[in-house]
Amino acid sequence: MDENTIKKQVGIKIKKYRQNMKLTQFKLGELIDINQRQVALLEAGKSFPSLITLSKMANIFDCKVADLFESDDDLSEDELKNRLIQIISSSSPEDCRRLYSIAKSFLLI
Repeated sequence: MDENTIKKQVGIKIKKYRQNMKLTQFKLGELIDINQRQVALLEAGKSFPSLITLSKMANIFDCKVADLFESDDDLSEDELKNRLIQIISSSSPEDCRRLYSIAKSFLLI
């Protein structure tokens, strides 16, 4: 995997985590001591965060630095199922109902 591909993958992960936490690029930048433009460049895969910035993001996102590099495409079937179980277990009853509706309609159950 080349450097540009890694940058893009990490950028996609950063954006997903940020959006899941309902943070703007500006707010994330404030929390990790960089500006909004730098966050935008990271998310676009045009720049790569320093180790310190990665560490700050992992702290804000409540994940490991390695999670920012992990591609969901590389997960085995068992890992995917475990991740789904973790998501469901940590979801509110309302979110569980939404997830169930999505799964039900997607799988045509």
